[in-house]
Amino acid sequence: MSTHSSLVARCGATLLLVTFAAACGSGAASSPAGAQGSTMVAGATASQASQPQGQQGGAGSVSDGLGHPVNVCALLPVATVASVTGEPLTVATEQDTLSYKTYACNYTSADGTSGLTVSVLAMDAAAGYDAALQSTNQVTAAKQISGLGDKAFSGPLGLEALFGNVSITVTDLQSDDAAETLIRSLQPKL
Repeated sequence: MSTHSSLVARCGATLLLVTFAAACGSGAASSPAGAQGSTMVAGATASQASQPQGQQGGAGSVSDGLGHPVNVCALLPVATVASVTGEPLTVATEQDTLSYKTYACNYTSADGTSGLTVSVLAMDAAAGYDAALQSTNQVTAAKQISGLGDKAFSGPLGLEALFGNVSITVTDLQSDDAAETLIRSLQPKL
């Protein structure tokens, strides 16, 4: 019986850890509850890209900055991201965590040697932004970016901009200028 109790406790702890990682991660980790993972390659047509991915986001709530699900890969095609960044990106994989209203696209090269993530957080984004800024400042001084959204900062993990209660983050990209261009391109499409 103690073996069964121990197993239940470990499974519960693992589920909590996975849920926490999905909430705090860049979208690379996905929660078992509500994760979506469609892949698109360069050359996919807009009609293919804009088809629903089975997402069932809840309608707007007090903490929801959008009120509808987002397909980042469709709104910011891999060819556009490759052009802006100069990276040899050809694959775009949607990694959404619907329960947290986190919508992300992982862009990678065919061989997996380069890549970046663009994510949109539409639930409690203002609080998430403040927490990310505080966390970044504990490691290194965040660089404030003026003129982008309500407020924006850059740190070792990437660039994050807040627009009302929606944040857009670009991670794993060395160029703040390219990250800012991607954010400015995506934001009006939300």
